[in-house]
Amino acid sequence: MAALADHQILPLKGLLSTQPTSSNIHWVFYSTLIISILFPTYRLILHDYHSWLSLGPGGAPSTFTGYLRVNFLRLLTIKDPFVPPPLTPAANPRLGYLSRLPARSGPRPTVAGIVPQRQTDQKATPDLHRAFSNAIHSLAAKYPALLRTGTSCFEKNGLALFSSLPHHLNNTCRDTAEICHLHAIDSSMHLTLHPSDAALVIATGWGERHPLAGAGWFGQTLLPSGFVMVYAPRGKAELEVLMEIVKAGGWWVGGLGLGKMEGKTGLEERVDM
Repeated sequence: MAALADHQILPLKGLLSTQPTSSNIHWVFYSTLIISILFPTYRLILHDYHSWLSLGPGGAPSTFTGYLRVNFLRLLTIKDPFVPPPLTPAANPRLGYLSRLPARSGPRPTVAGIVPQRQTDQKATPDLHRAFSNAIHSLAAKYPALLRTGTSCFEKNGLALFSSLPHHLNNTCRDTAEICHLHAIDSSMHLTLHPSDAALVIATGWGERHPLAGAGWFGQTLLPSGFVMVYAPRGKAELEVLMEIVKAGGWWVGGLGLGKMEGKTGLEERVDM
């Protein structure tokens, strides 16, 4: 048994007593260098992955594969989300819905992510989120021939408002006529607006364009150019403003004039197609 132990130990003794060679030193150096680079990179990716997961469910699967897909999309993002989409002569309706908006008080919330895109502070309270959801349902109930609620086509989850009309003016998500959708995790929303309305929303501090708004890949547009994130309401007065912006989304998608702040009610106008 002792002889067997000596036989096993001898190679180790030989290895330890071997004089270091140039190749051994290079191997140790490069191995240490690779580990010193890979380990911090791994930790950085892991932290970024968990930060992405913390934004909640969105249009991409909540898996590492989904995370890699979203990181590829970073290459296609617009430069400045506070620059409004261009107004082209072909825009239909020709004019926007919103004539004015009050300025949103205070600083903008911190916004993170692409898919999903969420705000990380200034979130609505549960009661205010419930009021927002109820307001969207109430708007659909008020115009049952024009509007319906359902699950968002963009997000694949969460409450969304759609035009019920067989034809609409501007495509949103796979020709579904989605007007807006509400995010449960922060009470912000996404919707598509007329370029003039998007410009007003951005200028008055109520929102910003999605990083992929108007971005394209091999001739395919990823999101409409007027796709905007509107920040969560911080009170009932702000919720009223946000519902006017929702109506502006209905104007762009379906040409629906659903009543304005001035006190008008009902279906005011349907743009001819």
